[in-house]
Amino acid sequence: MDRRQARLEKQRLYQRQYRARRKREKAPDRDDVARTLLHYAIAQNLDHGRHQELARLITAISERLEDQGFDRAATRRTWRELLVRYGDGWDFQRKVHLRSGDDPEDDAAGQ
Repeated sequence: MDRRQARLEKQRLYQRQYRARRKREKAPDRDDVARTLLHYAIAQNLDHGRHQELARLITAISERLEDQGFDRAATRRTWRELLVRYGDGWDFQRKVHLRSGDDPEDDAAGQ
């Protein structure tokens, strides 16, 4: 195995172990925090009728997404779809394995 392949294999092993540890610890990752923050921001602004504040938030986030190269029209469609869902009472999906008793590793640890 050459040096590069050895380094890549070491990194893969580290990542597998890291993800397994984070799962055992039930530690949220960046995407979990971002998803929860987005849900909170949209739901709170809709629930309290703060439509201008929500519009400012959407504009600011959209500009950053577009700066990253995302399509403006596609970004607007995504926001519309999210707002319709949240307005209809949609909630994001929980990670089922985080509920007590739903993770096979919890069962093995409890025996």
